[in-house]
Amino acid sequence: MSRTLSVAALAASLSLILTACGGKAPTAAGGAAASGTPDTSAAPSDTQQQLTAKLNAYIGCFNALDSKTHGSIQSYTRWIKDVDAGPTGRETHVYGPFEISDYDMKQCDAPVTGAIAAKPALAELDAAAGHYQQALKALVPVSKDAHDYYDRQDYEDDQFAKGKQLHAPLMAAFKDFVAASETFNAELERQNDAAQREQLKALEQAEGRTREYYRLAMMLEAKAIMDLMSEDDFDQAKARERLDAFNRISDEAHAKVADQEPGKSDWEGFERGAENFRREGKERLQRVSEKKPYTDFERRMLDSPSMAPRGSASKLMQEYNSLVFQSNRQ
Repeated sequence: MSRTLSVAALAASLSLILTACGGKAPTAAGGAAASGTPDTSAAPSDTQQQLTAKLNAYIGCFNALDSKTHGSIQSYTRWIKDVDAGPTGRETHVYGPFEISDYDMKQCDAPVTGAIAAKPALAELDAAAGHYQQALKALVPVSKDAHDYYDRQDYEDDQFAKGKQLHAPLMAAFKDFVAASETFNAELERQNDAAQREQLKALEQAEGRTREYYRLAMMLEAKAIMDLMSEDDFDQAKARERLDAFNRISDEAHAKVADQEPGKSDWEGFERGAENFRREGKERLQRVSEKKPYTDFERRMLDSPSMAPRGSASKLMQEYNSLVFQSNRQ
């Protein structure tokens, strides 16, 4: 989905991948380790562990800062009538960008540097990660300067003089970040999807259809739905097929593993997230197939992080991201 500086980003969280065959994902350069019970009888190869560690480090950085930074862009640009010209000083509602803290950058600095150097080498993804990291680093000082200026309401003292000076470098840094984000997101999703599909095959071959198999299978189906239905001109027949596939694997999972212990309560939370996503997928398909227009209020809420209207791409994205959160808790 395209991202611009004039509308809020629909940034999807990425699901942390696990090591194949029930093993516990190793942590690399600060990447988040996924939970699981080690299975020495079906241990992943060194190459699989290395790939998992690299991708998890990249995903940890992306999930920590991408949505937040796009939200910062929206916060700053939403009150400026002409973002090319910048603030006039006559605005009545003023919002600065968010600050990217040292803690935030710790999740993208050393982890990404370590992952770029780590094996296996993934030329396009590693290059995209490096550009993303550099775009963030370049944004940090100008974003902090602008954040402090607006947060302290210094524009009241200088009639927006510094705000006007800050606008061009801030927008340039935002644009560089958006470009880097799009490339990094595309490459990361491509590599992560391929790794997860290979992992799914390995899990089924080694252990059968376990709870971990179903979690991963459901997330792959949800991701396919999200990718397909993110724009209003999606193929409706394919969308029905994808929703039916998600329903089938979700129903099978409930019948086979819902009552298993340990982890039953966490799985219930995941299933609730899956049910919400399932319902919203149906709402999305119905709204698009019926060409149901948005009311004026709904149109204003399209980019809301919490009040997007039913049947919109924004609402489906919210439910998907909630499902990713529940998935990563398993």
